[in-house]
Amino acid sequence: MNKKITIILGLIILLPLTGAYAEETDFILPIACEYGENCWAVNYVDVDPTKGVQDFKCNIKSYDGHKGTDFAVTYNDMKKGIDVLAAANGKILRTRDTEADSYKTDEQVETINVQNKDCGNGIIMDHGNGLQTIYCHLKQNSIVVEPKQNVKAGEKIAQIGLSGVTQFPHLHFGVQWEGGVVDPFTGALNKEGCGQFKQSLWNDETTLTYDPVAIFNGGFRASSPNYEAIARGQSNPKAITLKSAAFVFWTGLYNVEKGDKLLLKVTDPNGNIFVTSDITLERNRARHYQHVGRKIGRVQLIEGTYTGHVTLIRDDNIKKETQYTVQVR
Repeated sequence: MNKKITIILGLIILLPLTGAYAEETDFILPIACEYGENCWAVNYVDVDPTKGVQDFKCNIKSYDGHKGTDFAVTYNDMKKGIDVLAAANGKILRTRDTEADSYKTDEQVETINVQNKDCGNGIIMDHGNGLQTIYCHLKQNSIVVEPKQNVKAGEKIAQIGLSGVTQFPHLHFGVQWEGGVVDPFTGALNKEGCGQFKQSLWNDETTLTYDPVAIFNGGFRASSPNYEAIARGQSNPKAITLKSAAFVFWTGLYNVEKGDKLLLKVTDPNGNIFVTSDITLERNRARHYQHVGRKIGRVQLIEGTYTGHVTLIRDDNIKKETQYTVQVR
């Protein structure tokens, strides 16, 4: 069976192949993480064949022309190292491991696009019957497999990085079959539109829920948070001192929408409300940060554990909640 692969803007376009579609595809989650806790599906395959955007649920959790699923992690977890795993048994076809991990300027993005390297460091795997997978934005020098090597499902092949064109650390996981882009959540081609379902390509033990919004980070500061610094790995303090000039609670979310109600609340060690905020978001955002706090003066901190509560409510009965704690001493 002859295969021909071309690279267009760093993504793999497969020319038509022969063979039957694998009836029982058995993909596992291709990263070593706790789904929904320290990794999140933040962009799905764009299944709108026009210039519009739709994911397989007919929502907008994607962007125009997106040909895979983006599994995001925090910058600090990326630095610690999160393994990328082979989604199924297969053979390595091609690798690239020369691109730097960094946030890119507009000029750098333009250069990368001209060089057709927006995938960054990547791996292409062949699973037989015309089925192939692609793994993009891998950490430089983390690839541990070679072309023509056979690997098993779950075997480490690399780590998540910031190579190529990306605004946050994540794995772009793409599925290709006979020249077409396949959504692993539905088994349908991306040109078939939303609301289609043929078969999930995930195995029975890989329970990947569709989450239209995710709370991915949060914590406390003694001053207004610098969100750019946080996105680039700035850590929260381990404790806040009683003499701090301010006490601020912040949170980060993926895929908020206009009209979402975002509630932030901080309770003190006695369970009393220290500060609260209730807002309605005014626009869609792929990533959104919000904080609430008080200056310390007339209001004093007390020793003990403070808890920050985050609640997001969407009109169609979607509700997300989580909380973060910090010691004040």
